[in-house]
Amino acid sequence: MKSDKEETATLEKYIVRQAKEISKLKRKPARKMTRMKFVGVVFDPEKYKAGEAEINIALSDGFEVIRDFETGGGIVVELGKWEKVSEGRK
Repeated sequence: MKSDKEETATLEKYIVRQAKEISKLKRKPARKMTRMKFVGVVFDPEKYKAGEAEINIALSDGFEVIRDFETGGGIVVELGKWEKVSEGRK
């Protein structure tokens, strides 16, 4: 069992870590998602290039990967396009 001093030191570390994370979030610009897209990539030697190309086009158009979902025959990639929120709209 931890002593009171050890417990206090541990809690102080958590508080410092959370304060740093809050500070990072405050500096991060406010954004909102403006578009969303799902792209399927089939794991087939002759078909995967189409999905790959569509993802690359979306990335070059400003989309960001949110996450991917594994399916029986490939993956589905969820993409989102974000824009900064103006100061008046926060």
